[in-house]
Amino acid sequence: RGAIALLSLPRDLKVEIPGVGVSKLNDAYAYGGPKLTLQTVKQLTGLQVNHLVNVDFTGFARAVNAIGCVYVDVDRRYYVPVEATFSEINLQPGYQALCGFDALSFVRYRHTDNDLVRAARQQAFLREARAKVPPSTLVEDRKKLIKIFTTYTTSDIDSAEQMLQVLKLFFDLRSSQIKEIHFNATLGPSYVTATQGQIDTAVNQFLG
Repeated sequence: RGAIALLSLPRDLKVEIPGVGVSKLNDAYAYGGPKLTLQTVKQLTGLQVNHLVNVDFTGFARAVNAIGCVYVDVDRRYYVPVEATFSEINLQPGYQALCGFDALSFVRYRHTDNDLVRAARQQAFLREARAKVPPSTLVEDRKKLIKIFTTYTTSDIDSAEQMLQVLKLFFDLRSSQIKEIHFNATLGPSYVTATQGQIDTAVNQFLG
């Protein structure tokens, strides 16, 4: 369709996890890793999933550095002190380059936000990252990209050739529209909840 669509599912979304029962979507990963998470997402959305890539935190930071960091407009001050019991962050507002673990902290931040706000921030970051990567990077830095991919991710993509084909498709769409699907749900004290109708609407928007 000449476009990229991004659909983020809230980690605290109340779902039925196969073989486990009702819990948060994030718990599917704790119980059964990427495989059970994928089963849960497919059951929830009815989507046919072609590939799965599981990226760890270090891999994300290394990948951002590999493309020369990403320029984003940080909307406000983000601060969590070093001595806190959760991930530290210290970013001033304004347009700036975010590299490595600063970029990771920015997209992960959720302490004064909710899942839906964080998902929108992550989608915006990916949009800027996509625009930052020139097609030449795929050729010139392919060995570096492959090393990052194979070291810091797990996936069902089992060959460098197949991985480069997926990356090429992504880069070929660098000037195309990005459709960011914002999940319409209700924030509760323990869960994010959505009706089947809300889920179906998000999926239909995702599919265009």
